[in-house]
Amino acid sequence: MTEASSPLRVGLMGAGWFGREAHLRNLLKIPGVTVVAASSRSDASLEAARAIVGEQLQTHHDWHDVLEHELDAVIVALTNDQHCQATLEALERNLHVLCEKPLALTVADCDRMIALAEERRRVLQVGHEMRFQSLYRHMKKMVDRNEVGEVQIMWCREYRGPMRPGWRSSEKLTGGTLLEKNSHHFDLFCWFLGDEPLRVTATGGRNVLLNREVLDNAQVLIEFAGGRRAVLELCLFAPYGGDTEIGLVGDAGRIDTWNQAQRLVHHDFRIPERLELHTADSAEEAGFQDASGRIDRGILAELEHFVDCCRRGTTPITDGRSGRLSVALGLAAQESIRRGESVSMDEWLK
Repeated sequence: MTEASSPLRVGLMGAGWFGREAHLRNLLKIPGVTVVAASSRSDASLEAARAIVGEQLQTHHDWHDVLEHELDAVIVALTNDQHCQATLEALERNLHVLCEKPLALTVADCDRMIALAEERRRVLQVGHEMRFQSLYRHMKKMVDRNEVGEVQIMWCREYRGPMRPGWRSSEKLTGGTLLEKNSHHFDLFCWFLGDEPLRVTATGGRNVLLNREVLDNAQVLIEFAGGRRAVLELCLFAPYGGDTEIGLVGDAGRIDTWNQAQRLVHHDFRIPERLELHTADSAEEAGFQDASGRIDRGILAELEHFVDCCRRGTTPITDGRSGRLSVALGLAAQESIRRGESVSMDEWLK
């Protein structure tokens, strides 16, 4: 816990484009937060970070050096393969941690991170900002109010262009497409269905983006208790004409959403009635816009939640255990593709 009257001193480990544009700019909008230090291997990135924060920002090429400053918390925005070690070293120094997704590249590493955070009584939050988007918060409230009955099937359909080239093209650095790209969606599935998954059946491949090591398309079927299911459909070589469609259907209603349009349509089977609404987030309120012009909402709200948890000593809604479950699903789906068969989640979770 950090006293509310004192500044929350934060270090940024990984001041690359996303670390600066998503985390650094939004941290500066939160009252009582001071960004002390940042790291990046790139001189240009460090210069850009100083331009955002000011010349008082202490900058380093090695993320280990960030931990030498007097801090209360860190943001880990390094490549995925470094998430575990950076988080463990920060927790060893009794710092609160917001670690970008995925939490780690193995379930065993997730367990190490969770155990140390609990031992040190520090906040461990995972960067699953979709739970903080007003669109999905509204959707969750509708489900909790029984406006669709008991959810039976959920889906996510995302046809989009390739992710930025560089380390995201590496299987070793990312842990694979489904771990890097779709941990958000796996997290939403578990949040809405409110249960641990039982079995995963997946298919996928590299059909078009042959200059990259990672999958460029996949279909993932996740089975939950009671015959309930979630389906992910992903394509990374369709740059035009798509939006991320996330929906669910229960025994009494259906909800469809479109992420970029911020549109929600609810059908109540019992009346029947159709409700359509648009959320009011502006680009400024969203806090972040990517290089392709897509607005990613929820990051500012995510950071505000992290700061509040640090001050109060409370557990974040996207805690280490939720991050672990998302990692397990991504790994199981990729293993199902490799084996060409269904995979039991017991293999990953027990």
